Amino acid sequence: MNLKMLLALLAVLPLFSPLLAHADICKTSKEIDASGYAAEMGTNKVTFLVVDLRSNQCHVLNEKGLDKRHAPYSSFKIPHTLIALETGAAKSLDEAIAWNPDKRPAKDFWPSTWKKDQTLASAFKHSAAWYYQELVPRIPVEEYKSWLTRFHYGNQHFVRGSDGFWLNGELKISPREQVNFLVCLVKGGCGVSEKNISALELVALQETKNSLSLYAKTGAGSIDPNNNDGAFEGWYVGYIKDAKTKPVAAFGIYVEAENFSAIKDFRRAFALRLLADSGLWQH
Repeated sequence: MNLKMLLALLAVLPLFSPLLAHADICKTSKEIDASGYAAEMGTNKVTFLVVDLRSNQCHVLNEKGLDKRHAPYSSFKIPHTLIALETGAAKSLDEAIAWNPDKRPAKDFWPSTWKKDQTLASAFKHSAAWYYQELVPRIPVEEYKSWLTRFHYGNQHFVRGSDGFWLNGELKISPREQVNFLVCLVKGGCGVSEKNISALELVALQETKNSLSLYAKTGAGSIDPNNNDGAFEGWYVGYIKDAKTKPVAAFGIYVEAENFSAIKDFRRAFALRLLADSGLWQH
């Protein structure tokens, strides 16, 4: 292979090998014994990955599920918020968009917090999907593709004209890829400015405990899009920093359950339990 061919190959590798840039995040890997959590998990199917960024040791529950892709749902609000800020689709966290019930009619499952005008900050906090759908036409297609490629975000799939690609299964990502993206973000910015990472952390901060700060986002959707009373799948993904803002860990949990109620509080609570048992958080 000559130099010209090699350079051409390297230029397209990120498009076809989204894990390539982050293949070495786990120096060592430790399998979590699921039998010790059987009572807590019940019938829920769980895949979990956390990487200790101080030692590059990973803790894994259900290794077979790490590379299976799923729709990110509202966990995509982490990269989506950054893309909106980086492209100027939202000038700041205070970017306001009025809710138009004729254009975005409320659905039965909408919480009351969605049925009002939103800012970027409130839309992230309340997971108001319609706000992020309104951002889509403000972001050029090539900008979306560029950032999804830079983030190595799952299958990096974006369809022109779609304003729900992260909800309807067009865009898909695996638990390993979720964590890879977060490692890229906290260790080097992944091309995002420090200003916009700081803005994200203002809204993504979940809690601070014993000088550790946890930043994360949930996401969930029905496995059968026509049955919101049936089986659900969902995420809780994020990272931990210490008092000096140095990254401690990045994690992701993916759960399948018989309904939304079974997943709503479980995904976060169980992720925190696994983080604590891995020595990366406090009970």
